[in-house]
Amino acid sequence: MGQAYFITGTGTDIGKTIITSALYLSLQALGKSVTIFKPFQTGIIEENNTYPDISWFEEELGVKDTGFYTLEPETSPHLAIKLTGHPIDEKKAVKRVRELEGLYDIVLVEGAGGLAVPLIERESDFYMTKDFIKDCGMPVIFVSTCGLGAIHQVVTAQSYARTHDIPVKTIIYNHYRPENLIHRDNIETIEKLTNLEALACLPTFADVRKDLRPLTLDLLDDQGYIQQLKEVFTA
Repeated sequence: MGQAYFITGTGTDIGKTIITSALYLSLQALGKSVTIFKPFQTGIIEENNTYPDISWFEEELGVKDTGFYTLEPETSPHLAIKLTGHPIDEKKAVKRVRELEGLYDIVLVEGAGGLAVPLIERESDFYMTKDFIKDCGMPVIFVSTCGLGAIHQVVTAQSYARTHDIPVKTIIYNHYRPENLIHRDNIETIEKLTNLEALACLPTFADVRKDLRPLTLDLLDDQGYIQQLKEVFTA
């Protein structure tokens, strides 16, 4: 029986899909059977009638059947459901996670936004992303940027996770520039405040299709990264 891990951002447009892809390639290189699951995808690209994250995983990584519920409006899932009238049964999404855990060592589940995103609005409450995470029994991996605002975003997200008894395994930083003092200090400060040690720091890619795989190979040259990867992805 495998284990699912939830990839969530501490802000919007933060690069979860790219980070999920780098993790997928890294874990494959370590000999793990791994897949990607995007249970709730909103925002269709009208020009080609595709959903961006699902299309990326299928076309660039060759991972099939990554999607589950797709909703055309580029909004929070709960609002997209209101606008489209498309029903969602969270129990079916949880069941699919369980099925994938039976087929793979590791299931990377990419979220829609952050931990506090509402998925379904009910008569008297909301079914939240954190509820889905808990129903699936998934530990969380944070994805964050490194610039101004990162400290507040990560500390707030970590506090929310602790309040709801959600374990956070590690954090990965995107758009990192090592020459930038703020980036370096933010990462050091976040680790001191949250005890979250960075698994990796990825740059902004000039051409992500061309550069992602070479960057992943560079990460795998670091024995510290490999060791931490093994520690994070151990149920």
